[in-house]
Amino acid sequence: MNSFGNRLLKNLRTVKPWAEKFPCSAFRIYDRDIPEYAVSVDLYGENVVIFRYGNVKYQERDDLHFQHVIEDLMSILQVSERQIFIKERNRQKGISQYGKFSQAGFKCQVTEGPLKFIVNLSDYLDTGLFLDHRYSRKWVRENASGKKVLNLFCYTGTVSANALYGGAREVVSADMSATYLEWANENIELNGLDSRKHFAVRADIMNWLGDLDAADKFDLIFLDPPSFSNSKKMKDDFDVQSCHQWLVDRCMERLSGGGTLFFSNNLRSFKMDPQLVEKYSCTEITKKTLPPDFRNELIHRAWLFAKR
Repeated sequence: MNSFGNRLLKNLRTVKPWAEKFPCSAFRIYDRDIPEYAVSVDLYGENVVIFRYGNVKYQERDDLHFQHVIEDLMSILQVSERQIFIKERNRQKGISQYGKFSQAGFKCQVTEGPLKFIVNLSDYLDTGLFLDHRYSRKWVRENASGKKVLNLFCYTGTVSANALYGGAREVVSADMSATYLEWANENIELNGLDSRKHFAVRADIMNWLGDLDAADKFDLIFLDPPSFSNSKKMKDDFDVQSCHQWLVDRCMERLSGGGTLFFSNNLRSFKMDPQLVEKYSCTEITKKTLPPDFRNELIHRAWLFAKR
């Protein structure tokens, strides 16, 4: 067995018991541990998603090593080629990360804590569930009781479902994609949650948040924007570094007394605006939100904001 297979076996001995205890059926089992095997491998129940990080300079070598990856996964996990989904994780900008590139429509359900989620393993670069934010969703579930919650850039509504399960009295999910809002509603229905407490809003978040009635307050706001977006549905291009101060300020204006803003992003070069740290109570909680199945500690960063 090659070095990839040996490392995979070692990882499985550690991460599988942890996943069973959490519990969750979707988790990372290999995260570019060995430079020669530049892939990340996620397990979704009985299916496998491989993210391949291409390097043109070493294409021939990488192709050979990638074949080793496929062979070892099939042997160790006892899966067939039909259960393996391969995605090219190149540098993404704009909406390419979220665009649809297949019509295969392979969907399945995975579990995470007390909840179930629908994932699509074939049609998009991402599956509908950001595995690195598992502890972030758990935090929302444990802190949503009795609160009015706003989930911005809500994607497939997994945070919204956790808020409702945690006893939120009302949850507003905002995103500019009708597809993702429908997906969010499906996740909420799948878990038998009270859809009467959930309100899906399709909007350009920057415009909608700026126009939101100042009297409309929220007790908990979850803000996890994309690093970049140049969607035609948006008035202007978006990048989190230049826009985050405006976003945080608008969220804080709409936060009730004693409320909390959970802000995160996955831009590796991100630098928090020092004015925000001076203006509000700001605590970085990144380490508490990183699950043990992710080797890369720069996968995201997270902060809690409150009014002073």
